[in-house]
Amino acid sequence: MIKRYIVFALVLCVCELHAQPFPSVVDLNDRILKFHSDITVQKDGILQVIETITVYNGMVGNIERGIFRDIPSLYKDTSGFWDERSFRFRNVTKNGVKEPFKKENITRGVRLMIGDKDVRLSEGTYTYRIEYETSRQVIFTPQKDELYWNVNGNGWIFSADTVSCIIHFPERSEIGDYRCYTGPEGSTDSECRSRKLSATEIGFTGTRRFEAYEGLTVAVAIQKGIIQPPSGAGNSAAFLKANYIIPLLSFLLVFFVGYYFYVWYRKGRDPQKGVIYPQFSPPPGIDPAEAGYILTQKYGSHLFAAALIEAAVKRQLNIEVSREGLIFKSNAYTFTKPENIESANGNTGFNLNQLYGQKAVKGKYNSTLRSCYTSLHNDLKDKFLIRGRKKNKDEPMFVLNRGYIIFAMVVVIASVVATIKFITERPSVKIGIFCAIVLAIILITHLVFRSIMSAYTKKGREVVDHLLGFRMYLGTAEQRLYNQLTPPEKTLDLFEKYLPYAVALQVENEWSEKFDSIMATAMASGYQPAYYHFAGHSGQSFSMNDFSRGISSGLASTLSSASTPPSSSSSGGGSSGGGGGGGGGGGW
Repeated sequence: MIKRYIVFALVLCVCELHAQPFPSVVDLNDRILKFHSDITVQKDGILQVIETITVYNGMVGNIERGIFRDIPSLYKDTSGFWDERSFRFRNVTKNGVKEPFKKENITRGVRLMIGDKDVRLSEGTYTYRIEYETSRQVIFTPQKDELYWNVNGNGWIFSADTVSCIIHFPERSEIGDYRCYTGPEGSTDSECRSRKLSATEIGFTGTRRFEAYEGLTVAVAIQKGIIQPPSGAGNSAAFLKANYIIPLLSFLLVFFVGYYFYVWYRKGRDPQKGVIYPQFSPPPGIDPAEAGYILTQKYGSHLFAAALIEAAVKRQLNIEVSREGLIFKSNAYTFTKPENIESANGNTGFNLNQLYGQKAVKGKYNSTLRSCYTSLHNDLKDKFLIRGRKKNKDEPMFVLNRGYIIFAMVVVIASVVATIKFITERPSVKIGIFCAIVLAIILITHLVFRSIMSAYTKKGREVVDHLLGFRMYLGTAEQRLYNQLTPPEKTLDLFEKYLPYAVALQVENEWSEKFDSIMATAMASGYQPAYYHFAGHSGQSFSMNDFSRGISSGLASTLSSASTPPSSSSSGGGSSGGGGGGGGGGGW
């Protein structure tokens, strides 16, 4: 019984210490005792806003150093685009004394951090006064001009005992329709009252306690002609600022197309192509790997295979093929030194002596093959590719202009990143469609110009014209057309001589088919290429198409696999909350 009296006495004491605006039940939580907003609408449409927020720093809550106030500045209009309103904070006080504050940008708004990080607030009541001005808040319609304003916002984590506001319109204004809404965002409840103070002033007050995330929203209309609407230029500037990705991508598109066309016109155009006619021999001094590299302007495993086959044709290398594997068998290539030679000499682009005794197995990395593969690539670049101020070993044949392409790729990536950032922060279907179209045009432009940006020198153009004619001769598989070219007589020597070129120029199947009957007859008579031995091969089942496939795609594929190092892997109507203003806040 005595304990009950003690508890009751404590409750009475607490109620006496923390006075009147509190609810009837003792509340020791952080909360807003009174939120009042004084809004002055100027003739130019700018709003002067003074918010007076009286908070109670209780025993339970998160107010330690002060409060923060969030105010939205970005809204999506009915057309699906964004509209941005400006805010300028003028002054902040606490209990009548100027208080430090910091402005921060948050998603679709601004945050005002009020308080000193080095000063902790004791329990008690504090009154904050926030003064700011904002523009583009008035809604202009053909019939009337309206202020649709969210007084305190639906984002407060505190409850509020009372919420109210007074709105002052310019002189000669006549307040027409007005209404108010209360509750969480989207609510159409009207637990509030309004009172016209004069022809140009009106006040609103909530008639109940507001829980966390509940707000008071008001809408007041006046006649047209009092408030000056924004100019067309001002609206356009505001639209472009709020939807900045539209002018940004438009500029990037124009710049991107203009940049690529200018660079291509100045740096990427080839000398005029000559008349292409069949050539029965390759350009003088150009070996197979060099021919393929100059023609395609890129390196690949088929060029390395062509270099190995050329060495084998010259009797500097033997290529022995065997089938390996328990269930799924594949070709394995062993490279051996031919008899009667001590070492391989010649300009192969890599040290051929390193290959003797090496084995290429698909899916199994071979560091020696990788070294030779890379050496050939570097040798080809040093001879024919123009790279800045680096001097070429031979007369250069072409330039890739990759620096220009890399810059363009940076622009593409920047465009995509900017678009993702905008759409993430400001989602809009219409803007998303616009961005997708522009990005598609930019990407297509990049792919088209990237494919034509490399350019031959005058000498390179002459060599390529010759190679195209030689490739025409090698690749003409139809016998009738082949005979019309009056080529040299087909012999095994001719086949072997130009087989590496056919592999490098990727017409080995067509070249091999021309010699199918000649090779079959020779194999039936016991002929076996010394440079390419397939264990267990039978002349009766011989096919030049199979033979060419084995020495081109099969060997090239295996070489590519064996010369590629393994990579690491990892896994791994109206309603509450409408209109301008609003936001929310809390303690910190």
